[in-house]
Amino acid sequence: MEKQVAKADSSQIDQITLTRQQYQAIGIQLGQVKNETVSDEVKANGIVELPPENQATLSLPISGKISYMKAIPGQAVHKGQLLATLESFEFIQLQQDYLQNASQLVYQEKELERQRTLSTENVGARKNFEQAQANFRSTKALLQSLEAKLKILGLSVETLNKKGITPAVRVVSTVNGYITAANVNLGKEVAAGQPIFEIADKSEMHIALTVFEQDAAKIRKDQKVMVQFNDGSMPVTAHVFVVGKVLEGETRTLPVHAHLRDRKQEAGLVPGAYANARIQTGNRTAMMVPTAAIVRKGATGFIYIEEKSNEFRRISVEMGSAVKENLVEIVSDKSFENQQLVVKGAYLIDAEFAKRSEPQGE
Repeated sequence: MEKQVAKADSSQIDQITLTRQQYQAIGIQLGQVKNETVSDEVKANGIVELPPENQATLSLPISGKISYMKAIPGQAVHKGQLLATLESFEFIQLQQDYLQNASQLVYQEKELERQRTLSTENVGARKNFEQAQANFRSTKALLQSLEAKLKILGLSVETLNKKGITPAVRVVSTVNGYITAANVNLGKEVAAGQPIFEIADKSEMHIALTVFEQDAAKIRKDQKVMVQFNDGSMPVTAHVFVVGKVLEGETRTLPVHAHLRDRKQEAGLVPGAYANARIQTGNRTAMMVPTAAIVRKGATGFIYIEEKSNEFRRISVEMGSAVKENLVEIVSDKSFENQQLVVKGAYLIDAEFAKRSEPQGE
């Protein structure tokens, strides 16, 4: 027995005609393609970051031993708050050197005035005057250097002159924020320059986003950004406040920084948290159809247009990026103005279409 294959006319290959009974059984409903104004969006990934000026590392330029400590990770601190003290022989020596040279400077100043008087009366005393002047200037410079070093260590010369030598340096917070790391404990020896505490000021956090090269030209300052975090919380609104000028790395991405509109929400963010963002780059008109009207096939799909009573044409479309309420965007070079679209029952029509498209044999 020979197998016979039905050949469809090319003009009818994307058409299907249903009986009235099939039409009613499927429960077909018709509507129209809608032209809607939608926000064009660029998708980006990012991470919550603290700007460098809101991160502080506390260390000292001298060595010593921790003699007092009252600070733990997570603790809120304010600028100027005492967190620890460091007993240091170097610190004691600096104070001693300052006091000794301060005393020496007083003597040298008097000696300079005496030699100045003598030099006006006796030409031979000129050499002694110049030596006294050099000694005075040298000691004054050394004293200024010691004063600057003590100031860096948090000790004013007024306090030193009033209270005398103190054995411990105060380690105080330089910013308002939270302790993120405590690298010492009571009695620990600390080397010069070794980090003692890490502090983060969360008042000015931002979201660092990366945008791919093909979308880079669309990004502008102050554009609205919808941000979704991985903790399941509702999306929050942000805005672009810095746009990078150079594409970075092998991936050719543009750095974009965004701030949340609500600063209280921003203060509640966790540095290091990942985020997905949609940057709204402008408005455009898109063809939108109900979700149920599309028979999805990956990034493409089909819609069914009624051409005559009970007769439908299957049209291939691409899926757009816009979503609005229960509508999704389709992309096609065809116009669907004033045409009836199947908005309910499209999948069942497609199943019938697929069944009829199968080769028939005897």
